[in-house]
Amino acid sequence: MIRTALKIAGGTLLLVCLSAGLWWHVNGLPFLYSQFSPSTEQIIGDQEVPRALSPAQWQEDLDSLAQILRQRLIYVKGAFGARRLARRVDSLKRLVPEQTRAERILSVARLLDLPAPGTGHTGLPFIQRPVSWRLLPMRIFAFDDGFYVVHAKDERLVGNEVLAIGGTPADSVAAALAPWGLTSFAEPLRAAGVVDQIDEIPLRMRTPDGRRITRNVASKGAWSFSTVLYEKSLQEPVKGKWSPANAHPRTPNYGLSYRDSTDLLYVQFNRVRNASSEWTIADLADSLRVIADTRPLNKVALDLRNNGGGNHDLIEPLVDLFGNHPKIDERGTLYVLLSRKTFSAAGTLAMELERRSKAVFVGEPGGFAPNMWGDTVPVLLPNSKLVGNVSYRYWQTGLPDEPRPRLAPDLRVPLTSDQHFSDTDSAMIAVRQHEPGPRNTVTITAAERNEFTGTYRLSPIHRARVVDTSDELQLHVDRGRPESGLHPFMESDLHPLSSTRLATDITDAYLERRSGSKELALVWKDTTYALAPVDSGFTLPTEDLRAGRFEQAAKRLRTTRASGFKLDSWITSALTARADTLEAKDRPIDALRYNQLAVELFPQSWRVHSSLAYNYKLLERTDEAIRAYRTFRTLDPRRGKAVNERLQKLKRPDQEKEQ
Repeated sequence: MIRTALKIAGGTLLLVCLSAGLWWHVNGLPFLYSQFSPSTEQIIGDQEVPRALSPAQWQEDLDSLAQILRQRLIYVKGAFGARRLARRVDSLKRLVPEQTRAERILSVARLLDLPAPGTGHTGLPFIQRPVSWRLLPMRIFAFDDGFYVVHAKDERLVGNEVLAIGGTPADSVAAALAPWGLTSFAEPLRAAGVVDQIDEIPLRMRTPDGRRITRNVASKGAWSFSTVLYEKSLQEPVKGKWSPANAHPRTPNYGLSYRDSTDLLYVQFNRVRNASSEWTIADLADSLRVIADTRPLNKVALDLRNNGGGNHDLIEPLVDLFGNHPKIDERGTLYVLLSRKTFSAAGTLAMELERRSKAVFVGEPGGFAPNMWGDTVPVLLPNSKLVGNVSYRYWQTGLPDEPRPRLAPDLRVPLTSDQHFSDTDSAMIAVRQHEPGPRNTVTITAAERNEFTGTYRLSPIHRARVVDTSDELQLHVDRGRPESGLHPFMESDLHPLSSTRLATDITDAYLERRSGSKELALVWKDTTYALAPVDSGFTLPTEDLRAGRFEQAAKRLRTTRASGFKLDSWITSALTARADTLEAKDRPIDALRYNQLAVELFPQSWRVHSSLAYNYKLLERTDEAIRAYRTFRTLDPRRGKAVNERLQKLKRPDQEKEQ
């Protein structure tokens, strides 16, 4: 009887194991990648991901991606150039027949690596099921003084300098795999010709004590239990780590400390997301204001080095505090720490502070450009099922079309391996030691001051005013008056260097008056902008929108876009906000033209199609609402479930069920 029971138990266990094995064979990879890359798995869904495709199918994917970029990437000509895009696609397609699978994936990634500064949001995530590359159990970081192992499953490797991979110098490998550099993925190394096989990757290293060693590091797939454990360990948040070379996410989103001994207020700002409903970024700004009101302040350090972004709409309370508090808005008080990992909404915050405060920037150049293509939507390639991200929104956080690829620090402090491994924060040391040098200003007469004062047109959507407060001259640039719901664009005191040249609070930014001309010149870094005098009653398109002068605003915006000027997210918001206001006043028919203009100017944005669909729904124009919702769903498949629910409520009983 016992023998029978054991047989039954053994048979049951065998069935369980076979069932588990079958489930894992079918669902294992989707399950694993849902843990590491849930956003891509959401888009792929239950579609089969092929492991082998013909060259023609890969070429079809490249053509499909090019078409997606033309249709969904905002200002594609500015980001890529239509002819450059066509040439790039043709050249990549010619390479496909002789390429390996990894090389073909890299070709897709290179097509999404756009050439214009500020396009870093668009790209191909390598952590996704259709890629399924093997991983090395380590992280290598490119310090200013070389490539070093900063994390490793074998902790004895941490601190070693990587000299070569497979016999190729590390810097040459990084250059061959630019812009991604030395990642943990094995297949790109073989695709670049660095190694012949990827089961074990030979790394030549120098240990901290100077010895040269070679280690063969085994690469393993995402299905490996050891890989899962190691990668999961790197996803565990850490607290208080300052070095951008540390791969762990940071916690909490933000925090502050005040040192009575030095009167230094330090703010570590790791993510532009509210920590909770009880402790928001606005609450953080209020807390900082209380400290500034009640404590002596020598310096304020805002640390953005590990901030990869978040919600652009949450930063204004901090900008207002740092730019307007009398104790902080002084030269040599506010210091903003940057690194290559400062990105997206954190970059927007840095740019706002550059234009609206007396901030001194410290560290490395940020990982963002002053003007950015941001806010992405996922796109699915038809054959390979690769999921890429494409930007549909443009954030003009710098001056129009300014060419800077990065915000460069005023105090450059390169990140070195010694700083990281010895836990020596050289950027904060530089903050404590820095004292601003004297500004050699002159006194100018009232008549000379008067030559600068007035209202000027900076761009089709920017107005500049030079104001004489009797104490000093000030520069104010706006995109619409505060009642239009827009924040100031630039605010600075002006410091006379001569009777025709004024310095601003911003590094390498000056206001100049040219002899014999009523125009002023804003010398901004390496670019000069003409300030044309206008009447004090000169309005901007955003003000026309708020005042209900729709036809005037629409004509100006259409003309501006036709000229090649990039209308940004502020215009999108102004249009949809005006429509929302009218809808709230039970005037949906008046709101409609604002939503229609938003779709005309920004057809790539799912947000404006969503707003238009709701407007049609209020007007009971069901067929048009359905079309707008379907466009919304096409532009952002992540929101497909929510859109389908709205469509079901709109559809008549005689219409087919929405899929």
